[in-house]
Amino acid sequence: MKNILDAADYPNLYALGLYNIEEEIAKCLFSDERLSSSMFKNQITTLIITIDPDKQERSTIANICNYIFTVFTNLTHLTFYDAAYMNNIRLLFNIPSSSFSSSSLLVLNIKVQTFDMCLYLLDGRFEQLRTLYIELANILSPSEIENQRKIPNLKSFVLSCMARTFYYNELILPLIYRMSNLEELGLYFTAFVNETFIDGNSLKKDILNHMLQLKQFAFDIRSIMSIKNQMNLPSKEDIQ
Repeated sequence: MKNILDAADYPNLYALGLYNIEEEIAKCLFSDERLSSSMFKNQITTLIITIDPDKQERSTIANICNYIFTVFTNLTHLTFYDAAYMNNIRLLFNIPSSSFSSSSLLVLNIKVQTFDMCLYLLDGRFEQLRTLYIELANILSPSEIENQRKIPNLKSFVLSCMARTFYYNELILPLIYRMSNLEELGLYFTAFVNETFIDGNSLKKDILNHMLQLKQFAFDIRSIMSIKNQMNLPSKEDIQ
């Protein structure tokens, strides 16, 4: 890849896809003085990076994250995820460093492990972000990460999670309420509930009535209710 990019000038190149990239290759590519000072810094606005799931480690992900916005300073669209088949692995993150931030990024498509990472990504580090597509491996118990500051610039938000969660009311709804100007919303997950299912009435009361700018709402929300006091009702045959 480095030899190809070094072989000529590409004045019309604005998008770059790096698939199954390893840390050493990324370091070699991103540290190239010619590429990083011209093409990467001035031309590339759309970047796709996928990580080999068999080789991803926290340090690898962290190092690549540190490169992205220091090298590609004009990014407006970023897609960043692992390359696992069936999408059953997510990027392993610690708390992202302050260098994983941008004042130009408009669209982010990312797969991460936990809901905490979603909160970190929306803590103000991407102040111009308009669209966020995020896939989570799980939504666990509430943390101490701030989940109240408004996110007025976000227009489109899609959240999906493969694992079941107990924290629809405690985590997901408060996050959505921060997005006062949201126009497009997508929710795809399974939630445990106590007394009522998440149906059309609850979605209207808990989401639609709060999102006055919303124009499109797509969802696949499944509710699981545990009935502890089951009654053994007589069968039809018993009644007869």
